[in-house]
Amino acid sequence: MFLEDTLTQAERDMVDAGEQQRLRERRVSVQYSKVREFCLPVERLTGRKVRSFLSATDTEVDGLSMETFVLHPVGYDGPSRIDAEA
Repeated sequence: MFLEDTLTQAERDMVDAGEQQRLRERRVSVQYSKVREFCLPVERLTGRKVRSFLSATDTEVDGLSMETFVLHPVGYDGPSRIDAEA
């Protein structure tokens, strides 16, 4: 999933101040602290368990973000990414 224009005003201010690396680190920290909140809806909607969750933001292009969910095959009955330590 690609999302555009995802930066808050505070994040835009960070970009303007040349703090892109700090912003990316902050975003990654938040994203991976919320793995459950990101993965549960995907699992509920698809009926499949998430194998991997990847999140990235290009701070140079006004917050073009990508949230990627790699799903286990249909019928998989093992643990979900939610069960793994973040």
